[in-house]
Amino acid sequence: MYRTIKRLFAASAFLTLCSITSLYAGSRAAASAGPALAANPLAAQFGGDAGDGWMLAGGFLMLVALAFASAGLMLWTRERHN
Repeated sequence: MYRTIKRLFAASAFLTLCSITSLYAGSRAAASAGPALAANPLAAQFGGDAGDGWMLAGGFLMLVALAFASAGLMLWTRERHN
């Protein structure tokens, strides 16, 4: 059982690292791109900025990493009490 818990924590650490990398890549892509010129102010707030996809993927990976970590923590506490 401890092997499964170690794998869950390792997967959580790996996904956190991937999430941080994705968020960094998205922020660098957004910083290197110039401001989007929209025809009107209403269209400017709904326009997609450069790096939005990377930022979305990073946020999703962080949620999955938190789910893996909480599953590992639940198994670890259950195993400790038995």
